[in-house]
Amino acid sequence: MKNLTQLVVRTDTQTIEWLESKGYRNTLSDDYTFSVFIVDLPSKTFFGTNTTCMAAACSRGLRPKIFTLEEIIDIL
Repeated sequence: MKNLTQLVVRTDTQTIEWLESKGYRNTLSDDYTFSVFIVDLPSKTFFGTNTTCMAAACSRGLRPKIFTLEEIIDIL
């Protein structure tokens, strides 16, 4: 099943800066270090996740695709 409202995105500074430049609100903490974060398309917000949430999704068979900056640019 593909989630059309939220995307799992690889964490990197360029992606965060690009999303902010497109009007997405950053709610990540300054010390956020997890390898991915979530972009909520309807609210134009992005926020952190954690190992427990990702493991729960995978255990339900909802293994998320992790998007790179290049893929995000193509989608948005």
